[in-house]
Amino acid sequence: MTVETGAKPRQAVLQNSRRTIPVRRAFLSYRRARPAILCYLACKVLGVTWIAMRSKESDQSLVTSLGYVWDARWYLGIAQHGYGHADLVPGYGGGPAGRWQDLAFFPLYPGVVRAVGEMLPMTIVGTALLITCVSSCVAAWGIRAFGTALHGNRVGLLLVLLWGLLPQAFIQSMAYPEAMFTALCAWSLYALVTQRLITASFLAVAAGLTRPLGVAVVAAVVVTAVLTSPRGRRTLTAILIAPLGLLGYFAWAGVATGRPLGYFDVQRDWKTHIDFGQSVIAATDRVAAGHVSAVEQGSALIVIAGLVLLWALLSSRPPAAVVVFTLVLVAVAVGVSGYIQIKPRFLLPGFTLLLPAAAALARARPVTLVATLASLAFISFTYGAFFVTSGYTP
Repeated sequence: MTVETGAKPRQAVLQNSRRTIPVRRAFLSYRRARPAILCYLACKVLGVTWIAMRSKESDQSLVTSLGYVWDARWYLGIAQHGYGHADLVPGYGGGPAGRWQDLAFFPLYPGVVRAVGEMLPMTIVGTALLITCVSSCVAAWGIRAFGTALHGNRVGLLLVLLWGLLPQAFIQSMAYPEAMFTALCAWSLYALVTQRLITASFLAVAAGLTRPLGVAVVAAVVVTAVLTSPRGRRTLTAILIAPLGLLGYFAWAGVATGRPLGYFDVQRDWKTHIDFGQSVIAATDRVAAGHVSAVEQGSALIVIAGLVLLWALLSSRPPAAVVVFTLVLVAVAVGVSGYIQIKPRFLLPGFTLLLPAAAALARARPVTLVATLASLAFISFTYGAFFVTSGYTP
């Protein structure tokens, strides 16, 4: 599955990139990625427009649909009041965790929202949506760079488009941290495949402060460090740095709650635990029996498609960093308890699952390519608009 269309050999790309200063290298990277980012933005605008029309039919504002629903309220509450004020969040249900229920939500995204909100004359939800928009564009840039480094320009562009046209892509426009987290994942993996181990480890720290799924990035960095230089100083440095964000937040949560395992106690109160895929299997059985809604059926199909894509990815023998990242991400997404409709959200950062499809489309005839992308766009926009306005929790 090697496609080098429109790209220099990988070794030449690495050598040339190291001869330029960082600022110029970033500028050149952005200029090369600009078509992909613009194509992604076009998909994003169309998707949001579709949601806006559906929201209007439901007498619901677009801002409410994207910024004041489900977990977004918790992130906005943390941005406004900090941790330990769960009782100020609308819909707070009390429980054993008491005021610390908001510790289930990691701090980087609400922290950035708060910091930027203090500098801009915008509402807190407007700031959150702006940061999500910028983060999703940075993610598209990183995904393009990653795909191009592995398989060339055409695959890089198509990888961005496929990620932007996922059925659950509407989450990329909500006041959620998924876009920011995906950007950190993309650039960390790009750093790994271009042999910038220390850069990848610092990005892993940020990913670990954004989502618990940051463990996938940490694992990718650690395994790559061990495989590339098992006795080198860089190996030890990367291994020590990469998990600091994740472990640091767990430690802080323990201090804040006065319980060493405070974060995991909070997760237990949210009824979140490792169930080794039992909730997915049960939901799939209900789908087969026809006892669930259309949204739940669609969510189950997305999870099944993700597992099929995982098999295709592993069959293509990608780099070790890609294998480890994707396996851990899918294992956490599928193996942790939760409603089936939230599983696609956990798979959203798994753009690596789309590599085989992007490579196949890169070889397809133009008419096949256009028809495929148009079909995916229709499915994505329709599913997203229905999901957001139907009251389900992603």
